[in-house]
Amino acid sequence: MKKQFFLIIIAIGGLLFAQTPKTLTLKYCQDKARENYPLNKQFELLESATKLKLHNLTSNWFPQLKINAQSTYQSDVTTLPLQFPGITIPEVDQEVYKVALDVSNTLYDGGLTHRQKLMEKASLSIDKQNIEVELYKFRERINQVYFNSILLHENEKLINIMKNEVESRLKIVESSVRNGVSLQSKANLLQAELIKIEQQLLEILLSKQATIDMLSEYIGHIIPYETILTVPIFSIGPNEHSFLRPELKLMDLQSQKLDASRSLLTAKVLPRLAVFGQVGYGRPGLNMFSNEYNDFYIVGLRINWTPWNWNRTRNDRQRIDLQKNIVQNQKETLEQNIRILLKKDKAEIDKYEALILKDNDVIALRQQITNTFAAQFDKGIITATDYLTELNAETQARLNKQQHIVQLAQAQANYQFDYGIEE
Repeated sequence: MKKQFFLIIIAIGGLLFAQTPKTLTLKYCQDKARENYPLNKQFELLESATKLKLHNLTSNWFPQLKINAQSTYQSDVTTLPLQFPGITIPEVDQEVYKVALDVSNTLYDGGLTHRQKLMEKASLSIDKQNIEVELYKFRERINQVYFNSILLHENEKLINIMKNEVESRLKIVESSVRNGVSLQSKANLLQAELIKIEQQLLEILLSKQATIDMLSEYIGHIIPYETILTVPIFSIGPNEHSFLRPELKLMDLQSQKLDASRSLLTAKVLPRLAVFGQVGYGRPGLNMFSNEYNDFYIVGLRINWTPWNWNRTRNDRQRIDLQKNIVQNQKETLEQNIRILLKKDKAEIDKYEALILKDNDVIALRQQITNTFAAQFDKGIITATDYLTELNAETQARLNKQQHIVQLAQAQANYQFDYGIEE
């Protein structure tokens, strides 16, 4: 029974760990987060809503049916002020009853329906691109969590190295204390430093677990604590093509919709042609002098045209042109801001590349100093405080380098993001 329970635990653990590879990349996290983000589902909803709108617009070409029924009482009726010998002119009843079926079908609408469909499609493109803009901003959040987790992981490794070093020295000192060679205060200093290191590790572990939990929620899969997040490598070179930010594409789509709106104004002022008919039954029928119930029908062509609307169309065109100028101005402003951001990002990249070169020199010197102080500490020439000071300095130098490496990758990711390039 115990064996079966043990196998079940292993199987469950295997399933959990199988959900995510042991090594994760930034691109993997971004793709999975996008798939898992609820906003991503709106694409299909928008498509479905637009299909219904387009179907309704297509129905403009279908025959339109309308049933009318009325019963009226007229205060007066038509009479003839003439009298002819031997001829009796019937009096028209003042009560009128009528039921009719009206049928009309558009033959030509000046391209109005077609342009309305273009407007709906343009609106769909804008709505979808708005989602792309939000998803792109969401990518920046993934980057932030991802790089924070990497930085905490690197700090954890270095602090553990320092912990092992102090533990090793503590064992030597404790042996010396037992043999009466060293004082207990020397061991106490190392033990206090070890407790301090363990506090740092605990803080790092909790912070790292928080970032992993956040990333797990974003991508929709459990990420084991042992999973390695790789530091992405970017190739930052001169980019000669135009910016690829989704906000710029959104502005282009907005400008295209304004063009479609301008075209729709033209269609609205063109004449419309329709065929119509009416079939009915009532009293009187088409013969107004008959008081009998009769059926009747009417067929014909109808043209509707408003050749003059007091310059409303011209004013609307001017308004659309102004809106296009506003969109163009917004686009130029965004492009300028992007150029400024890219200069800042490039300066950050250059800074961290230079710092990493200096970090290597500092670490080499610090390591030599620490080795010297370690030998002197073992011989009792210097105190534990002196040795720990140099050990902390070397560890800090290594932490600085790892931090600069991660910050360099993050600066490169920011450059890609601000430019609009997908990793």
